[in-house]
Amino acid sequence: MNIEIAAICDAATANGAGGRLNILGAFDRAFPQQFPFIIPQCSAAFRIRYQRAEAGTHKLTLTIEDVCGHAIVPPMESAIPFEPVAQGFDTAAVNLVLNMQRLQIARPDKYMVRLFIDEEEIVVLPIYILEDPRVKKASNPDNIRN
Repeated sequence: MNIEIAAICDAATANGAGGRLNILGAFDRAFPQQFPFIIPQCSAAFRIRYQRAEAGTHKLTLTIEDVCGHAIVPPMESAIPFEPVAQGFDTAAVNLVLNMQRLQIARPDKYMVRLFIDEEEIVVLPIYILEDPRVKKASNPDNIRN
């Protein structure tokens, strides 16, 4: 298997096996004003190319974890059919879109979106949810030096 596209984005759609994968607003970071932070809507989008011998049903698992490996949502699992490769073609592709609603982020951190197929990790996407480095913190009057 070869991962042709892997993205966290604002929205994504896919039509049919090997059809078009539409991605809107791919991102890998956010700088919320406060925590906890809720991402109202986002999607994980993948396009996977496979060989003729890899056709069949595969177990897909998607996890979202902090850097210590603690899940921030339960793992999402599904059985995904990789359709037989059509006559005259060497490979085929499958598009996967997982839409997520109200993804809650408790604290600033680096998070990892991991895709497993048949219990083998095939892609890791980092997503940085951090305090905005451009915003200056209000100074603490107790720390003022004369």
